[in-house]
Amino acid sequence: MGKLSYIKYFIKNSPSAIKIRLFKKGKKLKRFLGQPLSLEASNETIKKYLLENKSFAAIRFGGSEISALNNHEKIELGFKKKYKRSVKFAMKNNAGFFPADDESLKRYGDELLPLLKEVDILGVSGVHMENYFAKKYIKTPTDYILNEALEPLKGDWTRLLKDKKVLVISPFAKQIEEQYKIREKLFLDDRDILPSFDLLTIEAPLTLGDETPDSSSFFDELRKMKDKMSKVDFDVLLVGAGAYGSFLAIEAKRLGKVGLQTGGATQTLFGIVGKRWENREHVSKHINENWVRPNRKPKGYEKIEGGCYW
Repeated sequence: MGKLSYIKYFIKNSPSAIKIRLFKKGKKLKRFLGQPLSLEASNETIKKYLLENKSFAAIRFGGSEISALNNHEKIELGFKKKYKRSVKFAMKNNAGFFPADDESLKRYGDELLPLLKEVDILGVSGVHMENYFAKKYIKTPTDYILNEALEPLKGDWTRLLKDKKVLVISPFAKQIEEQYKIREKLFLDDRDILPSFDLLTIEAPLTLGDETPDSSSFFDELRKMKDKMSKVDFDVLLVGAGAYGSFLAIEAKRLGKVGLQTGGATQTLFGIVGKRWENREHVSKHINENWVRPNRKPKGYEKIEGGCYW
């Protein structure tokens, strides 16, 4: 797929991109690259894979990340010479990528795009050029699901985590451990949502917003987390860690495990609520006095999509 293919997809995607920009809301996907989509079918796909007891990777494209990949593609194809200021801002502020300069963002695309051929399940939402990247970089056959199905409270696939060794990578790892100690008090209407399993955690760095990271780059932090993963005996990874998420889910598969990029919603499985979910029925119906808000915040957290995780 070269320049003409990119232009064709760009033109096809432009009307929906304009609507999203104007009205801040996308159209609910019913098909993706010819495959029918529904929340129910997406949930069943995740369950099918989990029941097979084989390694696999399920990822999704975040809005900031796919904008960076799109900018990368434009540069590689000769349509652009550098990364947009808005892409640099979003990658640091919303996704935790640093330093968000042209050289580092090129490396991000150079390293992530070849890994996409290892993805088994792609969660999609209809963001601009998502279909282009799926078609060009992800191997076939791949199962496409609605990306919201990867949210732990949107289906019933979390029940299949029972008795497994579950590794959670999140900036809120310590709080997740504390909440899991009272797991039977978190979902009073259906305790099987958060079943009994062997919980393992790795704390992801909070490099979003205005936070000044301790290490020199995103890739240094990524390497550290991969090293920690390699030393942990786990069956399933749930990862909510911004731009690190896709890399880590794929790394889980490379280790012979299951990698699920559950994204920001990972915290909701452990009774940790944020602005994004407090008024969404699939989460709010479960909230009780045992739920909490994240106690770890980066500088400038209120600028991260309105402080959506807090």
